[in-house]
Amino acid sequence: MGVWGRHGRSTLPFIILIAIVVAGVHPATAQSNAVPLDDYWETIAQIRDDLNAADEDDNSVRNTAVTTLIRITQIELADGRIHPIDHTYFIRQLENENMNHETVATLLTAYYSSRQGWPDPSLPQLDKAAFNDILSQPQFDYAPEEPNFLQRLWQNIRQAIEDFFLRLFPDDSTVRLPISDLLVILAAVLVAGVLAYALRGLIGDFTADAAIFAEEELGGEPLTAELALQKAQELSTGGDYRTAVRYLYLSSLLLLEERGLLRYDRSLTNREYLRTVAHRPELATILREVIDVFDRVWYGFQTLTASEYDVYAQRVETLKQQKEAR
Repeated sequence: MGVWGRHGRSTLPFIILIAIVVAGVHPATAQSNAVPLDDYWETIAQIRDDLNAADEDDNSVRNTAVTTLIRITQIELADGRIHPIDHTYFIRQLENENMNHETVATLLTAYYSSRQGWPDPSLPQLDKAAFNDILSQPQFDYAPEEPNFLQRLWQNIRQAIEDFFLRLFPDDSTVRLPISDLLVILAAVLVAGVLAYALRGLIGDFTADAAIFAEEELGGEPLTAELALQKAQELSTGGDYRTAVRYLYLSSLLLLEERGLLRYDRSLTNREYLRTVAHRPELATILREVIDVFDRVWYGFQTLTASEYDVYAQRVETLKQQKEAR
């Protein structure tokens, strides 16, 4: 009668019924570990409270907590989604003999306090219509500015320098140079050089201007050391110490020229005068002091009292006492 025998007809419905029951139970079994979110946090709070209440030498509460956490592998969120959960960290702390109950309970308290923001909220959907409306506003409607001639020139120079260093040190080279830093340094040196050249010309005119103004005040009469000294004495008597300092300084330069100690030249700067007498340290020291006061008073508009002017006049007199060059 075949494999089923005579009882085959009555047995088949029973087997089908069992298969249906098993198939219906299986999905529930697969999701039996999914704990509702609220129940999950209550479980965490209960484990924490049990640890706080237990004696330190009572390990049963920790063993029970480990068993509970191992069993919970999934959480059912409020919207029905199933979210996996991993308690490996807490289980490791519970099994660590060096961690007391209070420390583990503190960790669980910190974890429990994060429940309001867990799981991470999803990002809101982008409102494309509002986004496009913002981008259509005039301030966002512009074309990139084309570089001007100088900008293009700088870009070409920069590219040429980079290409030069890349040829010297290719990609497989072990040497690495900060090309950007080198370009900044090169630009800084170039700017410093231009400024130094411009300032040199500007400062070079200072002494010439002082002499020209002095001659104009004298009605175009050629300026001599004696005439400049007399003018300084007149101005200081009247209280005009700033202009008196200028004439004292010019008189000292003219007298030093008369004695052959330096060459008076309007094109020379004050610092260049110092370099011309650098081989005479004593003279250079006094002249530097005289020049420093002159620069501060005449160009820096530093005020002088009567006593300070007398000190300056004494330094100029000391300068004039230098012996003639032989």
